[in-house]
Amino acid sequence: VDAMWDRIVVFLAFLAHRIDAARLTPRANTVGPSQHALRADNADWMAEDASILRDMTLGEVVLPGTHDAGAYALTSKLMPGSRFPTPWEAAAIAIAEDLGIGVDRVITPWALTQSLDVLAQLEFGYRYIDLRAGWNGTAWCAHHAEIGVPIADVLNDIATFMLEHPGEVVVMQTSHLDGFPDATRVDELLAMVTKTLGEFMAGPEWARDKAFGDVGIGEMVDSGRRLAVVFGDGDYESVGGGGGASKTTWPPEVLHNAYADADDPTAVMKYVRSKIVEYNNSSGELPGTMSKISWTLTAQTKTVIGMFEPGTRPRSLRELTERSRPAFGALAEEMVQSGCRAGNIMSVDFGGGAGDYAVWAARAMNQMPRDASCSLKNQELIAVT
Repeated sequence: VDAMWDRIVVFLAFLAHRIDAARLTPRANTVGPSQHALRADNADWMAEDASILRDMTLGEVVLPGTHDAGAYALTSKLMPGSRFPTPWEAAAIAIAEDLGIGVDRVITPWALTQSLDVLAQLEFGYRYIDLRAGWNGTAWCAHHAEIGVPIADVLNDIATFMLEHPGEVVVMQTSHLDGFPDATRVDELLAMVTKTLGEFMAGPEWARDKAFGDVGIGEMVDSGRRLAVVFGDGDYESVGGGGGASKTTWPPEVLHNAYADADDPTAVMKYVRSKIVEYNNSSGELPGTMSKISWTLTAQTKTVIGMFEPGTRPRSLRELTERSRPAFGALAEEMVQSGCRAGNIMSVDFGGGAGDYAVWAARAMNQMPRDASCSLKNQELIAVT
């Protein structure tokens, strides 16, 4: 029923607008550099800030992270799974079929979430890697609507970074195990992760009786176990969803995700603000865990239709993100000035480069006094245009 409704919505849009396939041609980036653009090298920022970070736990630190970190390169092949297609993906398929063009020409612009490979993301300063792993029938690959690079490539990037930067701590979340893999295939993925990264992994066995969020940054660095891997699917909003715990990996319920699922920058910023106010006013309702707040925009059916409409509507997630980045950067600066921490993980799309705010903001939040009081209040925001 939902898929049929999406096709009706797309058809009505065709009647109301002249759909122009030529609009698939990308426009030049018009966003200028931010005053908080990244330094040339943030590869060792945690080592540089060690005097502040050593006594923090995973449940206290603020880490910048990349959403759908492996979706920096995608093929034209769709990723099968119980979550596919989402409403926007169904709309993209319908549009492509009606225009007689490849589905990837409509889906890929909204499925790409990063422009740098994972090694470069880490070198730019990101310390949370959101890795979506799907079974394509023959191998495990990164994915976001479409099949991407082999998971082995991403794991090798992380291993390279861990070897070259011994003072850095990374949290990797492996989830969205699509492609209908059976238990044997999932075990093979876990074995691949452990074989490539095992010497760095700080799992439950290593942590002994400590909860995930109570693991200390200093002890991770001193022991060389500087990588915490959260593995498996589940409901990140509640305890008890989907297994994933092993001797070396943590179950998904140790990491709580909050994201707006919206394409309107003003709505997303309002949501982020409310979650940050909630996080800073909480009194430890979720002890031993990490809280992730996603500063990301998500394509909707109307977003995909809009790329074919006359005018200046964005034609890709990257364009939508870059248009909004100055406003998101200003919000991050307001958070810092207000003495607020943005959860434990600030997850963003297209991390790195001009206009990036997450690494700067996370470092500034970690430098706040532990007893800093967040003065931020929920309020109406001026619409981002």
